Amino acid sequence: MLHGYFDLPTFTFFNEKNIWTGSIFSEFNYRIFRKKENDTDILYSVVWYGKKCFDLISPDEYAAEIREELSPKGLENVIEKLNALAAKYRLEVRDKK
Repeated sequence: MLHGYFDLPTFTFFNEKNIWTGSIFSEFNYRIFRKKENDTDILYSVVWYGKKCFDLISPDEYAAEIREELSPKGLENVIEKLNALAAKYRLEVRDKK
């Protein structure tokens, strides 16, 4: 389903422990997945810039991390934050190249 800059699956996809990775603007990359923190399942999202795949970057290379409750509302919050980060990236990084 299209949400601003992102075409993402529904909450059920993430609730079933699937991982979604994508990119926009050639170098704005993101990954969303279910993760356990402090005995609680959350929606965890990572944003990084560049051409490297997720497996080749280290946490110190993350441009942003998003943690939200594992719920449809949590996914809405992730989408809202990803869109804000993408808009900022577009204005500050991509359009200045």
